[in-house]
Amino acid sequence: MRATMTKRERVLRTIALQETDRVPVYDIFSQDGAIEIFAGEPVTVENGLEVACRAIRKAFDMTRMVRGPSAPGISINKMGLPVRQERWTAWLEERPWRDEPGAREWLKSLLESVEAWQPTPEYVEEFRQGLLLRHALIGDGTVIVVESGVGLTEIYHALGLEMFSYVLADDPELVVAALEARNQAELRRVAAIADPELIPVALTYDDVAYKGGTLLSPAWLRREWIPRLKRLNDAWHERGTKCLFHSDGNLMAILPDLVAAGIDGLNPVEVAAGMSLREVKRLYGDRIFLTGGIDVSQLMAYGTEDEVRAACRQAIADAGPTGYFLGSTTELHPGVRPRNVVAMVETARGR
Repeated sequence: MRATMTKRERVLRTIALQETDRVPVYDIFSQDGAIEIFAGEPVTVENGLEVACRAIRKAFDMTRMVRGPSAPGISINKMGLPVRQERWTAWLEERPWRDEPGAREWLKSLLESVEAWQPTPEYVEEFRQGLLLRHALIGDGTVIVVESGVGLTEIYHALGLEMFSYVLADDPELVVAALEARNQAELRRVAAIADPELIPVALTYDDVAYKGGTLLSPAWLRREWIPRLKRLNDAWHERGTKCLFHSDGNLMAILPDLVAAGIDGLNPVEVAAGMSLREVKRLYGDRIFLTGGIDVSQLMAYGTEDEVRAACRQAIADAGPTGYFLGSTTELHPGVRPRNVVAMVETARGR
């Protein structure tokens, strides 16, 4: 189908569950070969951001995590932990404790620093300039989704899931206090950076599920986490921005709670974890938009182009014709076949 809308028009109509000229594409590039196909030149650490932006311009209507590959090395993250970077991925190099008491003391110190954090004018200006630069480099109105975490993922990622589980069992009040501190800090950040023209869509997130269900009990999530998700969604809504919620895994046990908490969209609808575009559309398609559903763990990594095209056509049939962004189940990672990315994008464009 011939495109008749701008990217921004297409995105805004899709998140409003309105008809568009074609299904839009929402995804993240972290795959050298695919970037090079769409940009028409190799991607390096030195030119990575510019080349990635040119590829985004050719491929996507909406995206996030706009970046190039990183040089190998170690940096310190915002929680003071050493992170090793290798091109498109990163992981914690070490943690500054050896036992549960040490982890609890570290979490207490993190809580204090987070409670004291404020979005300074310098922080806000740096954030805005970084976003404006990416818009300028892409150059065509592609919507860039800004991430906005509820607060849980950073805590269990820093501690590690095993240690997090011990701390949660032995000192649940400390975990809740840390979650509250991170949530309040994010609310301060939202108040400082929100701008519906610059940020029409925010990604409220926490990875709270895996393939077998939720990482924590639905009861705990409903008691401690869902109210904070709602608070964050409300903060963005009050400032004119829609909220696309992200979590990997099977979310069906808490999907009604997510919708009640005010999410406007759901990402990535991980089909390999048992999520179904058709079922989520049936249940909530009149209330939320959907993004994703094209499997990156098997299909995009090992499937043929014809298989990808067939899956994309089925996804559009199941989740469309309104309120759906075609895209992968999270991001186009280094293991994805580049030509399968082309097949997905071309299918969205009726080719």
